Amino acid sequence: MPENFDNKLTGYVMPIGNGAVGKTSLSLTLEMNDLPADWESNLNRLHKSHNLDFRYYLDTITIKDVTYQVLQQYLVPPGQKALDLSEKGRSFENVIEIYRSMIRRVDVGLFLYKINDIDSYNDMEYWVEKVMDIINDSTNFIMVGTHLDKSDMREVTPQILEVGKKYVYGLLKKRRPTWHGYLNAIEVSSVSGENIHKLRKLISGGIILASGIKIV
Repeated sequence: MPENFDNKLTGYVMPIGNGAVGKTSLSLTLEMNDLPADWESNLNRLHKSHNLDFRYYLDTITIKDVTYQVLQQYLVPPGQKALDLSEKGRSFENVIEIYRSMIRRVDVGLFLYKINDIDSYNDMEYWVEKVMDIINDSTNFIMVGTHLDKSDMREVTPQILEVGKKYVYGLLKKRRPTWHGYLNAIEVSSVSGENIHKLRKLISGGIILASGIKIV
């Protein structure tokens, strides 16, 4: 028998951040139910995004006895900044301009940084500025620390993250005073799969909230 759902939703998710922070690998990991045994070796063969890549994941989540079927559609832009653009490839700004008509709304924005690279973390301020014109007042954000499997080399401590989370929230409110979404934070590993399931559920929850459904 077909499964019954109280609500069926589709949401658009955009991973944002510097090149090499793991946007492509994370979107592929989120797309899979289980990581293949040779996943770690295949990660090194992934190519960086030079256009807007598309991924999909169909999630089921139950909140307060209500079951939702949520189609997460990932829009993965490059992490190259316009000011760093070489003769090859396209910048984030170039790609957003090209595909702007296709990006009707971003329900959940993922600010990615590597926990073992403080520079990628500090650059979130740049990405907050660049994403402001493709979000809306209901867009929800998640700060995602990647490379959790390298936690022994971490440069972004829990204390730094807590301060940064408050700072990013303040930036979002300053740049868009009418914004009423939430800002969450999580650390994950595309190698081991740690916390990937939790991130999927955070994303689904963010899509549900962005749709206007009250779940809290």
